[in-house]
Amino acid sequence: MAKKIENIYKSYLNGSINRVDLDALLLYFEKAGDDELNALTSFAIEDFEADHVEESFAAHIPVIRQRLENKLNESKKQPIRLRYRKSWWAAASILFVAGLATWFYAKQSPKHSDVIAPSEAILYVKDRSGKEIAILPKTDSIWTVGDIAFSRIDSQTVKVIAVGKNPSLQTIYTPNSDFRLVLEDGSKITMNAASTLRFQLPFTPAKREVSLEGEGYFEVAHDVRRPFTVNAGAAKIEVLGTVFNVRNYASDGRVTTSLMSGRIALSKSGTSERIVLRPGETAVTDQKGIHIENLAPKQAVAWTVGYFDYRDQSLRVILSDMSRWYGVDVDTITLPTDQSIYMKVRKNIPLQEMLNLLNEASGLNFQLNNKKITLKATHKK
Repeated sequence: MAKKIENIYKSYLNGSINRVDLDALLLYFEKAGDDELNALTSFAIEDFEADHVEESFAAHIPVIRQRLENKLNESKKQPIRLRYRKSWWAAASILFVAGLATWFYAKQSPKHSDVIAPSEAILYVKDRSGKEIAILPKTDSIWTVGDIAFSRIDSQTVKVIAVGKNPSLQTIYTPNSDFRLVLEDGSKITMNAASTLRFQLPFTPAKREVSLEGEGYFEVAHDVRRPFTVNAGAAKIEVLGTVFNVRNYASDGRVTTSLMSGRIALSKSGTSERIVLRPGETAVTDQKGIHIENLAPKQAVAWTVGYFDYRDQSLRVILSDMSRWYGVDVDTITLPTDQSIYMKVRKNIPLQEMLNLLNEASGLNFQLNNKKITLKATHKK
């Protein structure tokens, strides 16, 4: 493999590729042999960042995509699962196609009225009395709920301010979008789709405490006098100031905590079990207790920068994420239980294209009917 092409492909993965090099890379994918493609696309397994492709290269996409799909079809002649060592070519192909498809479909105008795209970012707030308001996408606008004011900073960020001295309980949730909160102490919490956060403001002089259902990325402001506590299902996370991610969806059946920086103490409710996480570690809290899992924090927080990132993930988890993000139902009764998927895709593409990529990665046939994702049975010949 030519060293220049290797460097060009690396620049594509990290988003620094220029127009001339991109043209050369796409041409190489059309003409290179399978061995050369295998060697080149191996770079996609570890780190992949999609780049925007200029309109003048749109004609190359179908050609490359067809070649990659042909390779996938060849691999599907044998019953295999997408694994790092055994089938990394299929995984690399999906990653590469997903990057191109992100641009291609984002540029196109919807051809049908039933195209389902990610929802607009709207945050809902409910106070102790049950009064509920929607924090709409109006930058620099202010909403007041009880003794709390919400100031919209940008399309997906709201600053929360206590306007009274008495603690006021708030319930905040976002149905089908990401949303970031900036709290009075400077801490930032990014909420994933279908997530709920409960807390009282102002915080007391002795502690800062929130409860999470769903998924949240926490950037906690350091305050040695007031520890920050996150209650997430059976997991309790105690910090002073650090960055970490917590995933607590009921459908997962467990709480996953990934530490990016700093240090946190993780305990399980109703038990004496307690561990301290170090940066780069991920812990799972479930019925068996607390245990360290082999999940890179960078993968765990991919959703905060606009990606679905799955490495050896079950179909049930992937489809549950799609259900929350696109606001559709999923029939999970007939799903294979032994299928593992590798796929990294931008979250801003239409649902139908997301399903197309999932079908390529899994070798199955998921379809969308009346806002419900179902698995179509394949008949053996």
